[in-house]
Parts: sequence; C-alpha cells; structure tokens
Amino acid sequence: MNNKRSTIIFLSALVLLVLVLSLLITRPFLKPFAFAVILAVVFYPLHERILRLAKKRAGLGALLSTFTVILVFGVPAFLIVTIGANEAMSAAHYLSRRSAEEGGFTLFATSILATPLHFIGRFVDLSQYDLHAIVNSNAQKVSIGMVGVGAAILSNLARFTVDALITFVILFFLFREGKDWAYRFGKIMPLSDAQVGRLYRNISDTIIANVYGILSVGIAQGILTGIAMRIVGLPSSVLLGLAAGFASIIPVVGSSLVWGPAAIYLFVQGSTGKGVFLLLWGTLVVSAIDNVIRPWVVGGRVELHPMVLLFFILGGVEAFGFLGLFLGPVVAAVLTAVFAMLREEVNGPVTIPVASGVP
Repeated sequence: MNNKRSTIIFLSALVLLVLVLSLLITRPFLKPFAFAVILAVVFYPLHERILRLAKKRAGLGALLSTFTVILVFGVPAFLIVTIGANEAMSAAHYLSRRSAEEGGFTLFATSILATPLHFIGRFVDLSQYDLHAIVNSNAQKVSIGMVGVGAAILSNLARFTVDALITFVILFFLFREGKDWAYRFGKIMPLSDAQVGRLYRNISDTIIANVYGILSVGIAQGILTGIAMRIVGLPSSVLLGLAAGFASIIPVVGSSLVWGPAAIYLFVQGSTGKGVFLLLWGTLVVSAIDNVIRPWVVGGRVELHPMVLLFFILGGVEAFGFLGLFLGPVVAAVLTAVFAMLREEVNGPVTIPVASGVP
C-alpha cells in the first residue's frame, strides 16, 4: 500500500515537472496553436463539406481545407500589403519632393506645422516657442526613430511569417484529427458527456460570435471611414474605407492607421477644418463604434452582459494582443459555464416554477 502511494506521489511530481518543461518548450508556439484552434472552429463546417467531396479521405480533406483557408486569408493580406506598400512609396516620394522644394526637412516640417499651429494659436499663446529650433533639434531623433521603427517592422514581419506557417501546419492536423483529439480530451475530464458537450459548445459559440463581431466592426468602421473620406473630398474613398475595415482588426490602433494619416495629409495640404473634422469623426465615431457593436453582437450569441464582455475584450487585448479578442470572451464564457455547472452539482438543476390557475 505504501509502495503504491509512493509510486503515485512520484508519478504526480514527475507529471508536474514534465508539464512545466513542456510549457517552457512549447511556449513560443502557444499563440500559433491558439490561432489554429480558432480557424479550425470557424471553418470546420466548410471542412466537413470538403471532406465529403474528398470521399471521407481525412488527409486529402484536411489538405484541401487548409489551402482554402490560406487562400481566404492569404489573398486579401497580399493585396493589402501590396496596396499599402505602393501608397507608402508614393507618400515617401511626395514628402521627399516637397522637402526639396521647401529647402530641406526643417523648413518643410515648419511649413507643414504652420497652418495647424496658427489654428491652435487662436486659443493658446505659442509666441514663447521657437518652432524652427524645436524642429531642427528633433530632426535627428526622428530619423533615428524611423530607422528603429523600420527594423521593428521587418522583425515583426519575419516573426509573423513564421507564426503563420506554424499556424497552418497545426491547422492541417486539427482538420485531420482534431475531432478525435477533442473526444479524447473530453474523456480525460471528470465531467459527464453532457457537461463536456456544453463546455465545447460555449467555446465554439464564443469563437464564432467573435468572428461575427470582428466582421461587423470591420464593416461598420469601413463604411464610416469611407463616408468621412467622401465628405472631406479625399480620392479613393472606397479603397480607404476597405483599408480601414481590414485595419480594424489590429488591436489598439485599428482603423486609425487609415484616418490618422489622412487627417495629417489634410493638415499638410492646408485644409485645417477638414483635418480637424476627420480627427474628431475618427475618434468619436469610428473608433467608438467598436465598443458598441462588438459587445452587442457577441453578447447576443453567448448570453454575456455587454459590460462584462467589454471588460474581458479590453483586458484580453491588453494581455494577449490580437489573440485577446478571442481569448477574453472565451474565458468569460467558460467561466460562466463552469460556475453554472458547479451550481447545478451543488444545488441540483435549476427549475423554473410554472404558474398555475391563471393563464
């Protein structure tokens, strides 16, 4: 008996040690794995159709489904990156030409800031500040900062590419064997089949609801940004609206990556009123609509209070970045489901009394 107890204690300690080591080893792949799970849940109905077309051949069906997901995400991403690179090159050539025309970067930056500062000077005394000296002293810092930003972008792009490849490899195996893995993991948990199914449904519904929320926010912010671009008279308002819709999925900055530079462009052109309007519209309308639509769409499907959902979304983004858009609501939904099951285990199933006598 003592030998058996010692064996159990030793094996438990060994399992704990191996789990800690496994976590340290696999930590760099946790985010790609989480993204792969999200994609697998969202696209699993499509995978089932492809699997039927592949005559139930699991490997072929998983391969076709993975390539389909790559096309769904890869083609738009390639187009956005291409368009963005072209626009960035055009902006760089324009700034270089204008800087040369103005006699150098310092004079060019001073001329750009003159109009908005004149507008601000109506309300604040700016006479004590030497704009030319400030721009000249900070020009080198801006140059060094831009080099650092460029290096960070290249590093993040390389990391993103590696993570994307890992994600799609994991996605292939999830399509091929994920259903069997979920069944085996459910058997390990000390829960009934009904409770396991309930837990899985909560996770699945929350992930799918988040996708609906992201799409809804992207469509809303894209339309609102396009309307603003049309009002201020910027060209390609439809393209800028589409870019804002895609940019809305980026945590923290979101669609401001589109309307922010557009507002700066208006200031450069001397259209101060339009620039101020675009900044106010982007801040008070476009960005704020995220906090209204997302909790409403997601909360309506997973039955979470919008305020609770908003806190978990914002907290998830703060802790995990873009992944937190999914993990935050999933944690909230699982927490709600676990508390409900715990209450039922302690107090028994909740029954709703039916009124009698009066219809």
